[in-house]
Amino acid sequence: MAANRATLVRPYEFDPESDPEGEVPEEAQNVRLRQHVSEWCSCGNCAAMPTEPENRCCLETPQVIKRVREVEEPISCMIQHPGLEPVCLNLYSLQNACNIYKADYGPMQLRGINHRYRYPAYRSFVSWCWGFLGRKIRMVIPSCVVLRIRTEFPDAQNQYVGFRPPLD
Repeated sequence: MAANRATLVRPYEFDPESDPEGEVPEEAQNVRLRQHVSEWCSCGNCAAMPTEPENRCCLETPQVIKRVREVEEPISCMIQHPGLEPVCLNLYSLQNACNIYKADYGPMQLRGINHRYRYPAYRSFVSWCWGFLGRKIRMVIPSCVVLRIRTEFPDAQNQYVGFRPPLD
């Protein structure tokens, strides 16, 4: 019986303990909101977003960098990737993504045709770069990619939700 205990996996056994004194102050968490885009964007296609997590460049996200580097001709931004259009911007691909979503989760409650395509475009990008993540796991899409998708599928009132962390 003692041998079986030694082989049991104990969750969080090797995770570091939290240090409440080491938490980052709120004013330090919003550094990019105060910076000019050129201070954090390396691709030259990003724009300032409304929240700190959304101020992210494609060239600082490892999973996106991997996609950028897979292209034979060097590119300086993810929006130049030849796979972005067929995976995330093509209406037929997005219609198919909507059908898959509907089969798995039920109908989407979306406002307008562009929102109907924008949402699966974001989901397709995340799936393409990160793979299957599971429920309630969300990734921040780089600013340049968000702007490219919004250009293709704009909101008439310019009312975008932005990144929302999952609810527990």
